[in-house]
Amino acid sequence: MAFRLRDPVDPVTVTLDGDRITAERGEPLAASLVSAGELVLARSPKFHRPRGPSCMRAACDGCLARVDGAPNVMTCMVPAADGTAVVSQNRLGSRDADLLRMTDWFFPEGMNHHELFAGIPGVQTIMQSFARRVAGLGRLPGAGTPPRPAVRRSVDVVVVGGGPSGLAVAAHAALSGRVVEIIDDQLEPGGSLLALAPGDVSAFDAIRAELARAVHDGRVRIRASTVAGGVYGSDLLVVGPDGAEIVEARSLVLASGAHDGVLAFEGNDLPGVLSARAGLALLRRGIAVGEQVVVVVAPGGGPFGASFARAVAADADARRRVGVEVVHGEPIAVSGTGPATGIRVATPSGERTFEADAVLVDAARSPAYELAAQAGAELVHEPRGYVVRTDEGRIREGVFATGELTGIPLDAAAIEADAARVVERLTRG
Repeated sequence: MAFRLRDPVDPVTVTLDGDRITAERGEPLAASLVSAGELVLARSPKFHRPRGPSCMRAACDGCLARVDGAPNVMTCMVPAADGTAVVSQNRLGSRDADLLRMTDWFFPEGMNHHELFAGIPGVQTIMQSFARRVAGLGRLPGAGTPPRPAVRRSVDVVVVGGGPSGLAVAAHAALSGRVVEIIDDQLEPGGSLLALAPGDVSAFDAIRAELARAVHDGRVRIRASTVAGGVYGSDLLVVGPDGAEIVEARSLVLASGAHDGVLAFEGNDLPGVLSARAGLALLRRGIAVGEQVVVVVAPGGGPFGASFARAVAADADARRRVGVEVVHGEPIAVSGTGPATGIRVATPSGERTFEADAVLVDAARSPAYELAAQAGAELVHEPRGYVVRTDEGRIREGVFATGELTGIPLDAAAIEADAARVVERLTRG
């Protein structure tokens, strides 16, 4: 069961289905809920299976909920504030005992409701109408959203992604005399740096220090909670808290990082099964995902699984209360009907079974290539996914890519070298 290791420094109160929860002001709302042991936050649209946060970066549907009347909100992307009301959705009954889960029991091998009672006059229409009512995601908002202004503007250099590669490129570009704007969809910049043990993240101190100086001098502007929605020719669609923009950048650098690896195994969608990066990001906020945590490092995975174990060892509170087992191999099945209770793993020495109330999976990450593909990038398929191929960092005139997107490892020296190469190519045009 997840719990908070230390009391919040700046506590606020949020509610989940009317129950009061003490949260740390500004932390991701999903983290606040997890810290109270609430791992079952959502239900799958069709079979109403329990879902919980698994990525903590808006790449899954496990934390979707209704927040202050707005449906289908990624609660990992909303800062906790006093009085925030979270209501679970897409259920009949309670969050933990959704009566519509019976659909899964009646059709254990799955079903296609389009074919159910096909050809029987009247009955198929009724069944499809019923299926549409029980499936889906939440109800429409109670009130419409007022229109927000849309603007067009020009920028010198735009870096999409506030992870280590984006920060490094921004710092190098600022040193070369360019004015840089970083666009990042998370609540705060840092990306994977927010999900490494303190001893591991120290390798990136030089990057962070140079970036901090550039921000202080006004050469770099960071825009958090802002999404780069698409590349259309020389235009970049940007959507932030204040509305939509069309940004035309003299130089556009894509540093969108990589998605957590997702492996196919039984129970991989149960609450309590998270990526190692997500589990470590929560731990860095003082939230333990469980009392007995099994970390499975799959082939090609790293460095988050090992870093999680080091983070627990370095934290006195975590060391006393959290047990960690790091296993190298392929996950076979997670046990449990709600939150996870254990896992079976194929290791080099044979199958092993572990009891666990949380499972962290550290698998090979897949480059987040989508924006680069829109910009015309050449993609090369590898077992982990599509990697962007560039000409010394250049995709096409005025558009560049860097970091894990292009296959650069999560290594400070490699990231620094690639950032310098990209900025040198960017300066040449």
